[in-house]
Amino acid sequence: MKAYSIVFADPDKNMHDGHRRLIRALRPEWSVAFALTGREAMNKINSLRPHAVVAELEMELENGGDLFKTVQKVYPEIIRIVLSGEPDGSSEAVLRATQSAHRFLAKPFKGEQLIEQIEKAADLRRFLRNPELVEVVGGIPYLPSLPGLYHELMAAVESPLISLQQIGDIIARDVSMTTRILHLVNSAFFGLPRQVTNPQTAVVLLGINVIKALVCYVKLFFAAPDNIIPGLSIDRLWAHSSMAAQVAKQIAADLKASPQAQEEAFLAGMLHDIGKLLLLEHPRYYHRVLNSISDNDEKSFSDAEYQVFSTSHAEAGAYLLGLWGLPDTVVEAVACHHRPDRLQFVNSPVLIATHLANVLLCKADKEPVSINQVIYNLPEVKRMFETWQKKAAQLLQESRK
Repeated sequence: MKAYSIVFADPDKNMHDGHRRLIRALRPEWSVAFALTGREAMNKINSLRPHAVVAELEMELENGGDLFKTVQKVYPEIIRIVLSGEPDGSSEAVLRATQSAHRFLAKPFKGEQLIEQIEKAADLRRFLRNPELVEVVGGIPYLPSLPGLYHELMAAVESPLISLQQIGDIIARDVSMTTRILHLVNSAFFGLPRQVTNPQTAVVLLGINVIKALVCYVKLFFAAPDNIIPGLSIDRLWAHSSMAAQVAKQIAADLKASPQAQEEAFLAGMLHDIGKLLLLEHPRYYHRVLNSISDNDEKSFSDAEYQVFSTSHAEAGAYLLGLWGLPDTVVEAVACHHRPDRLQFVNSPVLIATHLANVLLCKADKEPVSINQVIYNLPEVKRMFETWQKKAAQLLQESRK
């Protein structure tokens, strides 16, 4: 088991004593350092370059700067975990921290939860830095940037003075984005009770998290290059991703996941195949993979990818989302939606929902795909599996009308 180094930043010295006892008891091989102020924390981070920083929600530097945003800028590879006593998960402070933190833990928490969060985040980073993936991504001429509109939406969400109406006004300034989002929200898979004719109404009906997902989704799909790759249909990929978002969110809800996890499942379902779009800029990749699949071959496209490159579009897409700073739960679900067991931890409702949504839709479309047996054997999954299977088949049938 790998030993990690951690800097804990908290103005309460008693919390330090608790963290020290926790690490000594559960991971005695780890090294830890403690800081009472943001400045002290930054000094220790500069000298120690730890694997992880664990800090109070509103830990600031002496100039009023945000500790996590500074660490994100200077040392983006360091894992950043927020400890929050905020009772409201949608508070301004929490929303602001989503810009720079990888993971959140609400107080009070069990010691094992903190250990798991550190090890889980480290596992994901190791997974996205494998040489094969770096080589494949290196063959892409450029990596698209996060939509400017997304940045503006995030800034608006942070402000307690901005209303949903005003957020809709931000989207309305981009005519192309507005047109595409309205086209999408009025499609059958959202099942809204009435026709939506403006982005302001769309924001109110769908919520800001879904709108943020759609902004990323529309940017990626409509920025896709025009190259025609045999066997790859952008329209079909669009439809599959749209349906996966809806199925994943429903699965997360049925698994009694939190509202935040349900929204993240929607986002992961929406974006799980973005690696296929990204790799359109790397035609040699597609040609080598497709040439390895014979007409009577039963292996899936992703199996062929792993056979040829030891990595796949799943990891490539997650790599991009990781660079964009999307939540780790979404990044890991995208990275492992074909092979959840490649991560040490397979207990995330977002990962489970995304994997199942993709499998159910592929099976309904008669595509070769394998379900993870650990996930399938979960009692709550077995109980609902047939219901989800019917929903996926129904959505697929409706999409073809």
